[in-house]
Amino acid sequence: MKQEKLLRRALEDNGSRVTQPRLVVFRLLQEHGLQSIAELISRSSGTVDRVSVYRVIELFEKLGIVRRVTIGWKYKLELSEIFLDHHHHITCLSCNKVVAVKEDEKLEKVIDRLADGTGFSLSSHQLELQGHCKTCRERSTTLQSS
Repeated sequence: MKQEKLLRRALEDNGSRVTQPRLVVFRLLQEHGLQSIAELISRSSGTVDRVSVYRVIELFEKLGIVRRVTIGWKYKLELSEIFLDHHHHITCLSCNKVVAVKEDEKLEKVIDRLADGTGFSLSSHQLELQGHCKTCRERSTTLQSS
């Protein structure tokens, strides 16, 4: 419920109302984490129509409630750092599985040092890591040995 209070404050502070479609989309993002807009639309079927999901996401992005996570040339959506701890993602290039990786203090210091070295003051960042998950590597090894 604490997160819903933060949502209500973020909306009301920006002159927006708390509506049923906004609550539904927010709860779906809470329950299912990182997901595509198509997944959100599918999960909200019967409670929120497609156009409303797009409008809610547009507003949530504008207000910093959600963020886009770039995965290759596509993206998925998740709640912003207002609601979640800072983290990065690793994506499997074979099955598209996405795993959240907790913040690493040493990595964050390297990122800050890179920004400082180029004269930038970071307001946010995303680190895109790609590879092959254990299951896909094992499956590939099994197929190659057959």
